[in-house]
Amino acid sequence: MDRDTLEVVKGAEAVVALRGHSVVKQRVPKGYRIVELDTKLRRERTRLEAKIQSDARRAGVPTPIIEAVDGFSITMERIEGSPVHSVMNEAVAEDVGAVLCALHSAGIVHGDPTTRNMILSAGRVYLIDFGLSSYDRSLEARGVDVHVFFQTLEATDDRFPTLKEAFLAGYARNCSDAALILEKVNEIKERGRYL
Repeated sequence: MDRDTLEVVKGAEAVVALRGHSVVKQRVPKGYRIVELDTKLRRERTRLEAKIQSDARRAGVPTPIIEAVDGFSITMERIEGSPVHSVMNEAVAEDVGAVLCALHSAGIVHGDPTTRNMILSAGRVYLIDFGLSSYDRSLEARGVDVHVFFQTLEATDDRFPTLKEAFLAGYARNCSDAALILEKVNEIKERGRYL
């Protein structure tokens, strides 16, 4: 990282650096992997993440614009705004529902749709961090996405029942199979996230 870096955040899979109007996400090597395998996995996952994020944006989902993909790093637009967890209310929850519906309608699941992976900017909810995303239209995958979001809300906000209803209103507005997905969410909650 160079001297123009303002802030560096380290995660399990990547280091994220904020540089001016851009964000650089770089996948870090894993010492427990064979070097050749690690190199291949990091390169493939970096490309896939950038492709999914670009495809989501093309489908109308607010995401940062990808500026460059180079080896193990993705440079993208920096979205100025507030993390959704800090500004959550019924209107924001409804917008999150609409955004997640748009993503799911494009055949993409986020994989980690927590309120920390969403930014409210100029009245729009942006999804960020597509590191766990995949192409998947199954009820199970979409149900897990919604379940993860609900778990985040329930754990962090006393207004969960009201916010959940607002989310569902936004989600159902454009997702014709929202009722089926909600049934799947309830099933996932009863049995646990995974089989």
